[in-house]
Amino acid sequence: MIIMTAVFAIAFVAGNAYAEEITIEATAKTSDGKTIKVPIRAQVKEVRVEAKNSASTTRATVKEKRDDLKSEIETRKQELETKRSDVKTELKAEAKIKAGKSIAKTIEKSVERLTKELRRFREIQAKIETRLSKLEGQGADATEARAVLAIATTKLSAAEVSIKAISNVKVSAEDPRSSLDAVKTAVRAAQDALKEAHESLSDVLPAMKGLEASVRRSATSTKATN
Repeated sequence: MIIMTAVFAIAFVAGNAYAEEITIEATAKTSDGKTIKVPIRAQVKEVRVEAKNSASTTRATVKEKRDDLKSEIETRKQELETKRSDVKTELKAEAKIKAGKSIAKTIEKSVERLTKELRRFREIQAKIETRLSKLEGQGADATEARAVLAIATTKLSAAEVSIKAISNVKVSAEDPRSSLDAVKTAVRAAQDALKEAHESLSDVLPAMKGLEASVRRSATSTKATN
């Protein structure tokens, strides 16, 4: 009968740690005092298989975690791209709204300024008409002066239409800046119309002064006769 009471002396007598099969022997003493070697092949083989399976499991776990991390990074990347795209779209929308408001303000101020100028020319027109009527009452022939004034009046009406046309310019909601040229063109047209009207009003003044001089001469002549 073999009694395993001795200290085990483990020796690798076949293969190495990476061999397909490893033989491990333990030293023991029998009941009669003899020393023998007992092979423990099966047990070591099972340990080798278990270690191999454990290593495979570890590699699979590491690969799985690496794949999960890669998937998470890709997901986060997509989320950032989506957020970046949303922010970019939002900024573009805000820029369009801001540009639209700016152009609308330009239209409003231009119409206000040109309308104020038109009103001033209308006041000059009214004063000229009043003066011509007074001169006619004093015997002056204002036919020529009124003909020139009629041209100025027509041009003032044309200027008024041009000013209203500025307000009628449609500002594109999708691309507000594309409407800027149309606004500038309308404003320039109204300015030119007002300039022509002002020049026509100025043309009435020489004829009106001639009438005033004629009335004064007539009055002087009448006094001298009397």
